[in-house]
Amino acid sequence: MTSNYIYLSILVATIATYSCRAFGVFSSRNLSTESPIFHWIKCVSIGIISAVITKIILFPSVGLLIESTLESRIISTLVALAVYFLFKKNVIVSIFVSTMTFLLINFYL
Repeated sequence: MTSNYIYLSILVATIATYSCRAFGVFSSRNLSTESPIFHWIKCVSIGIISAVITKIILFPSVGLLIESTLESRIISTLVALAVYFLFKKNVIVSIFVSTMTFLLINFYL
């Protein structure tokens, strides 16, 4: 495959992406964010994200998670949730504390 085809593919993909985004910007002016369709999209998005995170925690496929125990992954997740709500939904503190918990459980226990 020559480099011309690669550049042409990138150009076509860029045009398709940005034309869809421009259409979304122009058509969104009359939409209400409180409409039932937006609530449905939010619920579906949260469901998909929850399913992916659950799959990664319970059935990891590569990396450090596959080498760790299920208990350490679940304990770290519960610590993350607890710290998240205890510290007024502070994501940074929650991620830091749960990461340290995961590392301590896996390397020192």
